Amino acid sequence: MIDPLPEKQREFLIVLGLADEFSAEMAKFITENEDTKQLLSAMTRQNAFISRLADGGTYRFHHMMKECAEQAFAAMDKEKQTVYLERYGKWYEEHRQYLHALASYRKSGNFNGALRVIQKDAGILLASLKAEDILNFLSKCPKEDLEAYPLSVLVLMRCMFNWRKIPEMLKLKEFLIQAIDRHKEIPEEERGNLLGECDLITSFLMYNDISKMSHFHRSASRQMSRPAISIRNDGGWTFGSPSVLMMFHRESGGLLKEQEEMRECMPHYYKITNGHGQGAERVMDAEALFVQGHFADAQIALEGAYAQIEKNGQESMALCCDFLAQRLSICMDIKMRNTFEERRKELLQGHNTTWVNIFDSTCAYYYAVTGQTERIPPLFGAHMLSTVNFLAPGRPMMEMIENQVYLAQGEYSKVIGRSESILAMSQALHYDLVALHVQIQLLAANWKLGKTEQALDLLRRSLSQAFPDGILMPFVENYPYIEELLKGSFFGINENFLFRITRMGKEWEMRCDQLKKEEAYPPVFKVLSDRELEITELMAKHMSNKEIAQSLFLSEGTVKQYINQIYSKLQIPGDVRVKRKYLLEMMEGKS
Repeated sequence: MIDPLPEKQREFLIVLGLADEFSAEMAKFITENEDTKQLLSAMTRQNAFISRLADGGTYRFHHMMKECAEQAFAAMDKEKQTVYLERYGKWYEEHRQYLHALASYRKSGNFNGALRVIQKDAGILLASLKAEDILNFLSKCPKEDLEAYPLSVLVLMRCMFNWRKIPEMLKLKEFLIQAIDRHKEIPEEERGNLLGECDLITSFLMYNDISKMSHFHRSASRQMSRPAISIRNDGGWTFGSPSVLMMFHRESGGLLKEQEEMRECMPHYYKITNGHGQGAERVMDAEALFVQGHFADAQIALEGAYAQIEKNGQESMALCCDFLAQRLSICMDIKMRNTFEERRKELLQGHNTTWVNIFDSTCAYYYAVTGQTERIPPLFGAHMLSTVNFLAPGRPMMEMIENQVYLAQGEYSKVIGRSESILAMSQALHYDLVALHVQIQLLAANWKLGKTEQALDLLRRSLSQAFPDGILMPFVENYPYIEELLKGSFFGINENFLFRITRMGKEWEMRCDQLKKEEAYPPVFKVLSDRELEITELMAKHMSNKEIAQSLFLSEGTVKQYINQIYSKLQIPGDVRVKRKYLLEMMEGKS
């Protein structure tokens, strides 16, 4: 396909074959060809393997042409390859497409360019890569190049923690301290900034023990004269978790102390990170009120959290607020800020798959606990979690949510089989609330499979674990599974605590049934009564009035009266045949 072309066109195609998509401006920059627009115009007219996208300014290769171009590029003179790869790296770097820039610089052997990109990215997009790829890069990177980019070393330290590569993180820390000591020319102020930022990254080793973390934060604050460079305030703070409380509730009976520590310690962290994670303590307070069943107070605290984080780029905090808002909406009549579809579309426009995955996890949990399994996002509903790279501290939450999905789908053996490893992960990270959720899922699955003794033992343990902090909602959200078990007596557990779980559980069930009906139909159908909705469903099955009457033990006249009421309430005009057709279209969302 490529060989018969004139040399100018041939090299033009070969070089651009490295890009997934490109604009005329990018093509001109990479190839330094002044005739770029004319070449692209001619090629798109003559060659079906290059297409111009709907936006009118972007081009894409057919995968066959791309493969040919890549093979031809690999056979090109090495010096030429390096020149073009350098230009790709520069283009992507200038346009903040840091993963593409990093890949291009690595292929060209430009370690300085790669380290510069790592510093600029601050670990945000880098987190989506595999640890092995970066470790391979570091093994080839000359030490003098690495020493020239101490801020990149700090970013890499943080990424190693995210990937749970702690020995590698500590090696980088030792390398950095030695490099700072060797380079006496580094000004004293910047020396303090680097050492302070090193303390800040080291604090992650005390992860979710906020008092111990704060010791390092205060040390960093004393040494630093500027905010951290290796942590950008628009990056994720929660390691991919949809909940602050699930991250920081470490032990039974410690919730109040943990909240106080968060309020006291987080301002020191905000000071040295330019507000990274701003609002975390408010979100945690709101979540604590919710799990204790104080819904009105939780809503007030949630609105305060939303107000604090608004317009400051803290998307991970906003997603935690969304998760709480979704769960609150099941318990009380509150209006969500966006529909699930609107919010997901908004996140997709930000081109950050981490945010989309977190949001999908919150939707998966919402639909699992409300019994709407058919609406669970495919990542969780089709159990594709293993295809996604999650940061290690956020994985237990994702696994717990997938476990909730398995429970909702009736896959009780899978819940039991998976729970041991999730509990081990949760215990290793001191995630007491996550462990509580998993234990309740486990007891529900055991009960459903007739393993009464195991279920009762798990329920006693879970109640004992939750009672000191007054945590009710994990039981309430699973009430349909454990209702019968809760009728027993449990020595040492406050009767009022059990009564509140049961009362709220019954309300939860009624609310979920109501929500399922509401969400099964377009909003306009809310005007219909339960009986009218029942008749509407039978009409959708193309049943005649006589068949509906027989099914519901009503007279045909009564059924006809109900149908006329349905048409009237929904303001459907026309004759009988047209009305029924229009009604069915409304149910399918076509009208």
